[in-house]
Amino acid sequence: MMLMIGYAYAFPLQTTQAAASDMYVNAKTDIILRDKPKQNATKISTIKNHSKVTVLSSSNGWSYVQAGKNKGFVYTSALSKKNPKAAATTVTGGLAPKAGLILTYEPSFLEDKKETFYVEKEDDYTYLYNKKSPLYPDLSNFTYIEDGKRLLMGVSSSDFIFVNVPYPLKQGASVTDSSMMFEEQKVLVESTTKTVTVKAGTFTNTVILKYPNGAREYFAEGVGIIKSTGENGKVITELVSMEEGK
Repeated sequence: MMLMIGYAYAFPLQTTQAAASDMYVNAKTDIILRDKPKQNATKISTIKNHSKVTVLSSSNGWSYVQAGKNKGFVYTSALSKKNPKAAATTVTGGLAPKAGLILTYEPSFLEDKKETFYVEKEDDYTYLYNKKSPLYPDLSNFTYIEDGKRLLMGVSSSDFIFVNVPYPLKQGASVTDSSMMFEEQKVLVESTTKTVTVKAGTFTNTVILKYPNGAREYFAEGVGIIKSTGENGKVITELVSMEEGK
């Protein structure tokens, strides 16, 4: 049995002895660094999701790591050799909803009420249908366009556009949004890696577009808009449920 100097826990014989290596936290949320390899052991600190740690040894589903100045234990399953944050800093597509999804928003895009939309796709176009709308089935309510060059979302068969930005979307960079009919505006790609929770669930690698007035649009891969907020942070649109159609 080997005793870690200055540490009040004896590692078992089957501990994997290997040179220290850098890995990344790849979990749904931040993780807890504990003083022993036990679920309810004392918490030392919290390690941010996607941050880098140094793995000193591993055993029985736990890894002894150094995170900053602290050393302790985390679940090995929460670690990855691949840097998930670096891999997702640039987005080149895939933000329109997948065909077959049923998306419910409250508030919805144009009205302060609950609306459910059925997603259909045709080439570069993705359509959202509200089956209770008087337009159904002749016209969709909202349309996404992804043609490899841009991401557009707006009211179907109209000039009312919410978002119209070019790909690629690189975290920290600014792009030109052409959604306004007579005026373009610079939009900050605030994040392409953030984990965002809305009423429908938690989404990783969320693309957040921040507009000059402070308003934000939140996009999740394969889902589309999951939230819109105004300049004061008030929620204008929020995804409250999502399911696969039959």
